[in-house]
Amino acid sequence: MCGCQETTVPSVTPNLPIQTPITLQEVRPTLTPRPVLELIPTAVLSPLPTQPPLSVPPTFPPISATLAPPPLLNSPSPASTLDPSITPSGTPVLTRYPAGNTFVIGKSVEGRDILGWRFGSGDKVLMLVGGIHAGFESNTVLLINALIAHFEGTPADVLPKMSIILIPVLNPDGLVRGRTADGRFNGNFVDLNRNWGCDWSADAYWQQRKVNPGAEAFSEPESAALSVYMQQTRPTAALFYHAAANGIFEGTCNDKVDSAQLAAILGEASGYPYGKPFDAYIVSGTESNWADGQGILSADVELAGSRDAEFDRNLRGIMAVQCWMTGDFDLSQCKRGG
Repeated sequence: MCGCQETTVPSVTPNLPIQTPITLQEVRPTLTPRPVLELIPTAVLSPLPTQPPLSVPPTFPPISATLAPPPLLNSPSPASTLDPSITPSGTPVLTRYPAGNTFVIGKSVEGRDILGWRFGSGDKVLMLVGGIHAGFESNTVLLINALIAHFEGTPADVLPKMSIILIPVLNPDGLVRGRTADGRFNGNFVDLNRNWGCDWSADAYWQQRKVNPGAEAFSEPESAALSVYMQQTRPTAALFYHAAANGIFEGTCNDKVDSAQLAAILGEASGYPYGKPFDAYIVSGTESNWADGQGILSADVELAGSRDAEFDRNLRGIMAVQCWMTGDFDLSQCKRGG
C-alpha cells in the first residue's frame, strides 16, 4: 500500500464513471518547496457520479490500549510543527499556527510532540496524515501544513456535517534528519509504515532493502499513539500521504469496508491513478490496511514527485471526498465558500 520515492506506478484507467470529465492541469514537482502562503489556490471542482455514500459499520473492534483525550494547547505562544524546509546547517524551520484547535496525540521516540489540528464540528470525520516517512517524502509535510493554513483562512471549505483532522508530521524524529534515506525512519530506525497491526511481518522491505518493522506491531510510540487516537475518534475516512509513486492505493484488510470507493472519488477529482494494488515490491504492516480493518475507509496517497506539495490537486480531491461523505455529489456545491 505504501510506496516510496522514485517509484513509478502504472497509469490506471479510471474505473468509476463520472458525469462530466474532470480536466486537470499537470502538476510538476519543483526543486524547492514553496512557502505555505504561496500554496493556497482556488479549488476548481467538477461533478462526481451520483451514487450513495458508503455506510461505515456501526460496530468496531475493541480498543486495545487506553489514551487520555489529547489536550488542547492553550498557551499564549502559538503551537508549531516542523517544516521540511531545511537550512544549510540542517536545522528545521518552524511553521507556526494559532493554538486554539491544536492538540498533542503523543510523543516520538526522541520526545518530540506529535501535533494535530481539527477544523469543523461535524460528525463526519476525515483524517489526513503526513510525514509518516519524512526524509525524501517530507513534501507530504509541506502539503499538510499548507492545508492547515488553508482551512484556518478559509473555514467555509470545511463543509457542513464535516470535521477535518490534520496531522502534518507523524515522524518528527525522521524529519529533523532532512532529505536523507535515514529520514524515512523514526528515532529507533523503525519504518513506521511497517509497524501496524494488519499483516505485520518481521521481514519487511523498502524497495529491495530490508527494513526494521519494529519488534512487533505498534512497538513504536508514534504508530501506537495514532492507532489509539484513531480508535477513539473513529474517523469515517483516513488518508495517509507518501511520495512519490504517483497513485492512490486503498486499504484492504478483512473486508471490513470498501475503501476502493474512497480511492475512486479521490482519484477522479485529483487526477492521481487509482484502482490497482501497489505491486512495485511487497509491503506489510501498513497504516492504511490497518485502518481499513478497523472499519475506517482508508487509502495511501502517493504524490507524483518528492519536492512539490501538489496542493491544488489535493485540495480538489479533499473537497470531492467531503462532498461524497456528506451525500452531496454535485461538486459545484462544494466550491470554496460553500
